[in-house]
Amino acid sequence: MFSLGKKIVVSFFISFLFLSPGIAQDTIPSLYSKPSHPDNFWRRIRVGGNLGFQFGSVTGITVSPEVTIRTVDQLYVGLRFIYQYYNYKNYFWDNDSKEYLSYESNVYGGGIYLRYYLASLFNNIIVGNLFAHVEYEYQTYTRPYTNSIGGHIYDPYGNTFSPGNSLVEVNSFFVGGGYRQPVGNRVAMEFLLLFNLNDTYNSPYSNPIFRLGVGVGL
Repeated sequence: MFSLGKKIVVSFFISFLFLSPGIAQDTIPSLYSKPSHPDNFWRRIRVGGNLGFQFGSVTGITVSPEVTIRTVDQLYVGLRFIYQYYNYKNYFWDNDSKEYLSYESNVYGGGIYLRYYLASLFNNIIVGNLFAHVEYEYQTYTRPYTNSIGGHIYDPYGNTFSPGNSLVEVNSFFVGGGYRQPVGNRVAMEFLLLFNLNDTYNSPYSNPIFRLGVGVGL
């Protein structure tokens, strides 16, 4: 799956953030204002997720629910759970049958991230909506071909494979940041620019990584 050519991919995510009543009062857009209600554990919780699509020679669907908790000041800790479906059209070449091979894969994984908004450091509505983001992500999937010296199946890079399932594990480390733009009392858009520090052969990402999200507080 993840041995695709390195391309800059812009992923558009629709993020639905289901917030407990009044949580928008003590988080963005008014990050640097005092909460209008006493703080408590549930007011620090956000749950939601991402939904992504990719079409073309590679068709992909991503579903990623997540839960986030505000810990200290404007530092958030988040957990993501990832499911991805990919269908690769004519990705491998079978040198014996002289034909291209397509395959599909189901990817499972998760990630944990830290995000810190700068509102507590700068009393400015623009700078205050900036945030720093670091994230670790683990993914695994089964590929219907296994690396084999002298194999008759080739990927686009000339690597040789033979029929047979192989388990692929991918570890990604992201660093970067983003900006949260309120578009209403409980609605905001989030723009992220990330770099994968572990950009390996099996990585599904190509640096830089862009994410665009829309958050809705209920």
